[in-house]
Amino acid sequence: RDLCVLMVLFFCAVAGQAPVVSVEPRAATVRKGESVSFRCSVKLTDSSNSRPLEVQWKKANNQALPDNVKVGPDGSVLTIANAVPGNHGQYRCVASSSAGRGTANVMLTVKYAPKVRLTPSGPLRVRIGDPVSVECRAQGRPQPTLTWKRQGSTLQLVTTEANDVNTITVKYKHVLKFYLYLLSYLA
Repeated sequence: RDLCVLMVLFFCAVAGQAPVVSVEPRAATVRKGESVSFRCSVKLTDSSNSRPLEVQWKKANNQALPDNVKVGPDGSVLTIANAVPGNHGQYRCVASSSAGRGTANVMLTVKYAPKVRLTPSGPLRVRIGDPVSVECRAQGRPQPTLTWKRQGSTLQLVTTEANDVNTITVKYKHVLKFYLYLLSYLA
């Protein structure tokens, strides 16, 4: 008889369903410096309505939330203020009760202007006839498209690209000025 009562209690304890979690919006795109909020909604089944519920936000990779990311008092709203490139990525709303755990993800895209680094940097001195090679690295979101042009010319110059580094190598008999144009800037 004691065994039968124990089995019934165990069945009742696990019969409840995990919370059903949804988030709005599911994705957002902001420019660096802008703010955005996400709302987490939790639906409970009848059998789990009286159970304690915990709602929390996490980065999808389980890293701590950055300092500019705040969670509202009841845990349902996540706000990213003054977004920076490091805020880019997935966030997860997690609702836990004794019946289980439910999750929903959101995706944040943070656009930012390209940062350009030329190697070597600054004006170059070369002997006439010697080849010149300049590497350009540019980071931004969306990923910048790089194009080299000769000053005063509409011709595009031949470059090579490998591992997100765009390299121009030229060999001319006179001094030339080159400019780097960044395309696809904050579309």
